[in-house]
Amino acid sequence: PWLATTQLKLADLRGHLAALRAVGVPYTDEMIANAAADAYGQSNPDSEQSSGVVERYGDKTQLSVFDGVKTNVTEMDAMVAYLQVLGELTNAAYENTAAPEQMPNPNN
Repeated sequence: PWLATTQLKLADLRGHLAALRAVGVPYTDEMIANAAADAYGQSNPDSEQSSGVVERYGDKTQLSVFDGVKTNVTEMDAMVAYLQVLGELTNAAYENTAAPEQMPNPNN
């Protein structure tokens, strides 16, 4: 019940995204600046904030009242949104991302 009853701390999101960018996650300045509004908009598709979410994160971004409660954004909303992203990333397993093999350079 903790996920469903604990309100997400939207004010903390900007700092979290900035920290993630510092370690290599490709968040833009715009994504960081709009983190709280985007989290609200993603979990409230009828809100004004929802339009910016798809613009910043792409057409495959799921917009939904994930936990069924429109009145606030909960940890459950965040968890379901995260799992939705993981589901989209599973296609990466089928992409050839390996670097081509190269013979070592004996001069190095």
